[in-house]
Amino acid sequence: MASILNTGIGALNAFKRQMETTGHNIANVNTEGYSRQTVQLGTREPEALPQGFIGSGVGVTSITRNYDTYLANRVRDYTSSHEEFSVYHQRASQIDNVIADASAGIDGMLQQFFDSVNDVADDPTSIPARSVMINRATQLSDRFNALDGWFEDIRHRVDQDFEYQANEINSIAQSLADVNARIVALGGANGAPGDILDQRDQLIDELSHYTSVSTLEQGDGTVNVFVGTGQALVVGTTANQLAVTDNPLAVDQKELVLRQAGGMVVNVTDQMTGGSLGGLVRFRNEVLDEAQNALGRVAIGMASFFNAEHGTGMDLDGDLGGDFFSLAAPDVLGSQGNSGTIGVDFDDVSDLTTHEYQLSYTGGAWSMVDLDTGSSIGLVGAGTAADPLVGDPVAIGISIVTDGLEANGDTYRLRPTRAGASGFDVLVTDGRDIAAAEAVRSSANAANTGTGAIGPGALTTRSGNSKLSAPGITLGYQVGNQLALTSAPPGTRFVDANGNAIGANVAFVPGQTYRVEIPNLGIFDFNMTGAPAVGDAFSLSDNTGGVGDNRNARRLADLQTANLMVGGTASIADTYGALIADVGTRTHQAGSNANVQEHLLAQAESAKSEVSGVNLDEEAADLVRFQQAYQAAAQVINVANSLFDSLLNAVRR
Repeated sequence: MASILNTGIGALNAFKRQMETTGHNIANVNTEGYSRQTVQLGTREPEALPQGFIGSGVGVTSITRNYDTYLANRVRDYTSSHEEFSVYHQRASQIDNVIADASAGIDGMLQQFFDSVNDVADDPTSIPARSVMINRATQLSDRFNALDGWFEDIRHRVDQDFEYQANEINSIAQSLADVNARIVALGGANGAPGDILDQRDQLIDELSHYTSVSTLEQGDGTVNVFVGTGQALVVGTTANQLAVTDNPLAVDQKELVLRQAGGMVVNVTDQMTGGSLGGLVRFRNEVLDEAQNALGRVAIGMASFFNAEHGTGMDLDGDLGGDFFSLAAPDVLGSQGNSGTIGVDFDDVSDLTTHEYQLSYTGGAWSMVDLDTGSSIGLVGAGTAADPLVGDPVAIGISIVTDGLEANGDTYRLRPTRAGASGFDVLVTDGRDIAAAEAVRSSANAANTGTGAIGPGALTTRSGNSKLSAPGITLGYQVGNQLALTSAPPGTRFVDANGNAIGANVAFVPGQTYRVEIPNLGIFDFNMTGAPAVGDAFSLSDNTGGVGDNRNARRLADLQTANLMVGGTASIADTYGALIADVGTRTHQAGSNANVQEHLLAQAESAKSEVSGVNLDEEAADLVRFQQAYQAAAQVINVANSLFDSLLNAVRR
């Protein structure tokens, strides 16, 4: 009799637990991160009788949550990847939309400026045309400055986002450590309620929005949490702290460090991959830094080549041209502990890249690393003014002079082009100072008897500030097919294409270009054709009164299409176009990757939901089934009670 009653009571309790758990599932159908729980039943120990064993009913063996670790990790991985590409795409799109816009970027301003240069070349004596050229130059300068300021504003917002997301990660990390402590107090994972385990997994899911996450369960039920490429964020019941700090060489370059419980501080900037934080790091390194440096390279190229050409000309007042634009020097950021100092200047602007470099003095020698690629850059030179350090065999467009006081450990961060756009300004404010004319005039002697002719020529290299003094330079055609400097200021000489001296006489070859180095002025290139007669003379003189000369203005206008940048393979406009193309390509790729990751995330979440999610129809059906089982168990108890009453009544008689 008692066994029937015990069997009924055991079944009644078991089915009650099933109904309670089902009700708990239904109540949490909309609870984020909740995993469906299931009551596992098992037969109780049978009762031994002389005739054999008789069953003693059912009991609850465990209450488990339906949770698949593999599926959960897939959701976290795809969440992290989707957030990374989404943030990257969102931020990159901001830059892409501005620099590629005709009204906001540089392209249109460059075109307008060179149009005004062409107008001056068409009418070099026109003061209105010269005023328009200066106005267009000022507008170009303002646009360079505005874009650079906008880049700096974006950089500031990225730094703020670093701070915010680091704080959010730290908050989650502390909550995870607290949950781990609760689980330990409850006797480990097997003794912890499923709801607490769900809470911990939900925190890890939230963390995956900010960075890549991996976990490792310990024997005491705690879970160690690693972020990025494997940096320990939570170890047992201890949470490390993620912090934002200044780069020791560049205070404007924020770095991410992990402050461990033992006091060690580890720089993890490059290891923080995935999630919105990883997307921000990638955006800053791959798009923002590159775009700002590329814009600066365009500005430096524009200023450098325009100044060089403008300086070879002559203005309306007969003066040699000065610098038209200001040229920002390379940024040199040194460690506070450096013993010596260095000076960095441009060596060949056409070789400039958008990369940044780290220069170090170690083991008694200088070494350089490209911070964008991580590769070493070879250096040659003594580091003196006469023999500066330059990149070899990879030219990087800058030269380095040291003071000789360097010591092991001295370190510098070099940014050759970062300040180019912010330092771009117009130096010529009076239209009369535009050097549209050529500084040197060439002519053939009227008494010549041959057919030799000399071209207008051009001063291609400016090395001094003195104009060609009277009576100038006389070139004579002599016996032996020789072209000689028959009359010239001391130090005048023929030079080759590299500027090396040839002498006072050169062989005459029709159609050949000759170069004459004029002391305190520069190198003048000219072409000669025809067949001069012995004794024929040609003159190079100061272009006095040449206000209508537009030769230098034409060469200034030609700079628009000349391949001067990127090792002589691209024009200034092409270089800016490359910036647009690079940012556009990265933005498009990030958008495509974000869409793919979103699709994969949806599939992973669906697969996880099939295992862990609450299905109301299924729960309702289970509730009816458990209710019927509960009622049947109650009926067993009722039967046992009736039998007991019948037995008592029989005894009373």
